[in-house]
Amino acid sequence: MTHQEYLFMLEQQVEKQLKEVIAVFQNLPEDRLLQPAANGGWSMAECLEHLNTYADFYLPRLQKALINAPALQQPDRFKHSLLGRYFIAMMNPDKSTKKYKAMKRYRPVTLTDPHAVVSRFIQHLEELLKIVMQAEQKNLMKVNVTTTLSPLIKIPAGDAIQFVLTHNRRHLLQAGRNLENETHA
Repeated sequence: MTHQEYLFMLEQQVEKQLKEVIAVFQNLPEDRLLQPAANGGWSMAECLEHLNTYADFYLPRLQKALINAPALQQPDRFKHSLLGRYFIAMMNPDKSTKKYKAMKRYRPVTLTDPHAVVSRFIQHLEELLKIVMQAEQKNLMKVNVTTTLSPLIKIPAGDAIQFVLTHNRRHLLQAGRNLENETHA
């Protein structure tokens, strides 16, 4: 696909996630957002706080990468790196049902204001949307972003954006299952 088609796809994913969070989670009562999952897993607010910790890590690095990214040259085909494709597939809830234990620094801590968590996640999505929109003339395959695994493991910025969105989707589905389980109880 072309670079522009890839960015358009990313933009649509961010907008879809924004709409979902606003429609589903923004106006839920605090007690529902904080209700632990039936299986002992994270509450809806904890799922979103986990995503906030990832956004806190990736968004500044993506902004810096965007500043340092070279101008897009022709041909403008977008191609995932091998490592980027692996990380994206690993998080894809359609392809991988394997559970991963979050590293300690990315686990949610005790939450006292779940609405602030939701609001912060919405702000992160809006920031990510700006990054995607500003990347139109930048080559996102030529600038790398450090991953949460190690400063030594880097993936191209275009892969990092898709990884963040795929990771978001995985945990938004998890949070949505909490809501479904609650309504069926």
